[in-house]
Amino acid sequence: MLDKNHDSFFDEDNSEGKKSDELMKMLDGYDKKIKNYAKGDKVSGKITRIGSDYLYIDTGAKNEALMKVSEFVDAQGALSVKVDDEVSGFIVSQSAGETIVSKSLGGQSVGIQTLLDALNNRMPVQGKVTGVSKAGLNVKVMGHRAFCPVSQIDVKFTADVNEYLNKTLDFVITRITEGGKNIVLSRIPLFEAGMEEQLKKLEDAVKTHAVLKGKISKIAEFGLFVQSGDLEGLVHISEVSWERAHNLSDSFTVGQEVEFVVLKVERKEQLRSSKISLSIKQVFDDPWTKVSQNVSVGQSIDGKVTRLADFGAFVEVIPGVEGLVHVSEMAWGRRVHHPSEVVKAGQMVKVTVLAIDENKKSVSLTLKDVADDPWNGIEEKLAVGADVAGTVAKKAKFGYFIDLAQGITGLLVFANMTADKKDSLKPGDEVTVQVESIDIESRRISLSMGVSEVKKESEETKQYLKEQKAKAEKKTAESPSTAFGDALKAALKNKK
Repeated sequence: MLDKNHDSFFDEDNSEGKKSDELMKMLDGYDKKIKNYAKGDKVSGKITRIGSDYLYIDTGAKNEALMKVSEFVDAQGALSVKVDDEVSGFIVSQSAGETIVSKSLGGQSVGIQTLLDALNNRMPVQGKVTGVSKAGLNVKVMGHRAFCPVSQIDVKFTADVNEYLNKTLDFVITRITEGGKNIVLSRIPLFEAGMEEQLKKLEDAVKTHAVLKGKISKIAEFGLFVQSGDLEGLVHISEVSWERAHNLSDSFTVGQEVEFVVLKVERKEQLRSSKISLSIKQVFDDPWTKVSQNVSVGQSIDGKVTRLADFGAFVEVIPGVEGLVHVSEMAWGRRVHHPSEVVKAGQMVKVTVLAIDENKKSVSLTLKDVADDPWNGIEEKLAVGADVAGTVAKKAKFGYFIDLAQGITGLLVFANMTADKKDSLKPGDEVTVQVESIDIESRRISLSMGVSEVKKESEETKQYLKEQKAKAEKKTAESPSTAFGDALKAALKNKK
């Protein structure tokens, strides 16, 4: 048998009393957490259940709020929300513990005070467009005539106001004067109300490089305008594709859904004027990061000529990567002044890769067939020091270009010519020149004309004088007395 220390019946403190106190404290704390709202307040909450006429919303208040099901039915009559979805609206009435929430204030005719309350609380109101003009929309708002200026219809430019005629839309009252005879409306605050959250989402996407979706709203020469929610961003033409983009209308259509990343968000005081820079191409990997895996030096590739420049032609070697064929690499044996002499834009050509620089994002190409390269075995064809025949191609400030063979041109500078030859040559003249040096890597041949003969004569003269001097010195060394006697006789003879 237990003693009284183990029998709660004999305890002076009853645990049930303690539990009751704890429960009262919990209820008191719960009451403090309950939210209190007033008419006109904007509230949000999750849908707890869906009835035939109303949605039941948990807004954090004591009682659930009610919203009409009809506000969430789309054009096809389907309900656009479900249980646990979060919705928001404005408290339009509170009576007998019942709270009615609506996206906007609408319905039958009301007194001007109700509209004043909507003005002060920035509560949206429903109105039907009864007439249109260049200046804006004539609207019937709960029995009162109102006007919405054309600049306040949408955040985007309104091209045709007639599309709004007879439509019921949400507005915000911005001004009431003359006892309600002059009511001015705007739709801009309704658009901007959700823009802050959308703009924040785009700013976060800049940091995370997240891929988002949007629809093309307009196509311009300089890029694509993409609608994301209530905001519109620009994809500059340079950010449309890794490949070179030209006429965007050929590849894109208004209303087309595209994926993009956000590059930059530049906030403005009016959120709708914020500048948003987007990129479609950066959704995909930069092909230049893997160019060496797909292209190698010496490889022959079938590519498409994408564009021509004065200095050469650009050829797409893999999607998104263009290489350059310089005019000097267009053909063997003749000088090409413009790439249009050899190729045209859109033409398929076979090119050979000469060099790849991933850091500079450049690929050097040639249209010349490597097997037919006239420089192959050049040192055997033109030996240094050999005299070769050539034709004067043209005169330059520093000398003459001499064609030695098909595709082989050497340089004859004035310093390597005799004075009488410097101004005597003209294009087309047949000449004989001497090979001074060959630089295969730079593909340069240095020539001379007549200089070797002058050098040879000079060397012969120097050699003769050297030999004569040596003979005289030898003779003096062998008979110094005879030389002295001869000199003395000559002196005495001159004295007589």
